[in-house]
Amino acid sequence: MVNWTSGFIQSGTVKMHYQRAGHGVPVIMAHGFSDHGSCWKAFAEPLTAAYDVVLIDARGHGQSSNPGHHYTPADQAGDVRALISQLHLAHPFIIGHSMGAGMALAAAAMYPAALRGVILEDPPLFEWVEPKRQPGEPIPPMHAWINSIKAMSTDQLIVRCINENPTWRAQEILHWAESKQQFNIDRAPDDPARMTPWKTYMAQLGVPALLIVGDTTRGALVSAETAATARSLSAHLEVGLIRNVGHCIRREAPDAFAAMAVEFLKRHKEH
Repeated sequence: MVNWTSGFIQSGTVKMHYQRAGHGVPVIMAHGFSDHGSCWKAFAEPLTAAYDVVLIDARGHGQSSNPGHHYTPADQAGDVRALISQLHLAHPFIIGHSMGAGMALAAAAMYPAALRGVILEDPPLFEWVEPKRQPGEPIPPMHAWINSIKAMSTDQLIVRCINENPTWRAQEILHWAESKQQFNIDRAPDDPARMTPWKTYMAQLGVPALLIVGDTTRGALVSAETAATARSLSAHLEVGLIRNVGHCIRREAPDAFAAMAVEFLKRHKEH
C-alpha cells in the first residue's frame, strides 16, 4: 500500500492540490480534461519505489480551486512552475495525458531549465479554442458530455465506465468516476488571442521528450502524419507507438505504456 500525502500550493490566485509519494528523481503527473490527479495512481504507484511522484489536480479539477477563466496550456504551465518552486523539486520529469500533455509540452517549451524531460500521452496537437456562444446557442459536444455525466450518481458513473471501457482495471474506473463528480464546469471560454499554437511549443522544446501515440481508428488524437510533423519540429522528440489502443493509452495497454515510459525515465534520469 502506497502512503500518499497531500497538500496545496498557490499559483497566482489558484489553490492547487497535489498528492505525493515515493523517493528519488521527481516525476510530476498531469491528468486529462475532467480527470484528476488520482487517475494516475494505477500507473504511478509502482513508480514510487524509485521516483518521487507528484500528482497534481489541474485548475478547476479535483480539489484545486477554479478561477473560472484562463485554462490555456501556458496558464497550466505556470501552475507546474509554481509546483516545482514551492515543493523544491529538482529537475522533475512531467508525464501528461491529453490536456495534461498539453500542459507538459508548454512547460517544457517555456521552462526547460527547470525540467529533466517530458512524456506526452496522446496530446491534443491541433488548434482549437472554445467558441463564445450567444444565448440560446447549443453548448459544445464536450460540455454536453460532461453535463450528462455530472448528473449521474457514483454507481451510475461506474456502470457507464465499465460499459464503455470493459478492459480498464477497477482502480482506473473508480478514480474516473470520482474525478467526474469533482470536476468544476463553471468556466469561461479562453480568448483565442491567448492560445499559443502547439507547433510553436514543439519547436521550442528544450528537454528530452517522448510522444506516445495510439490508433486514431480507436479514438487516439495524434495521427501518424501529426506525429511526423511534431518529430520534424524538434530534435528532442522521439515517438513511441502502441497499437490497438485509443486515447487513454495507459488505461488500455498499461503494461506496454509502463514499459515504454519507464525505459525513457531510466535513460534520461541523469540529465
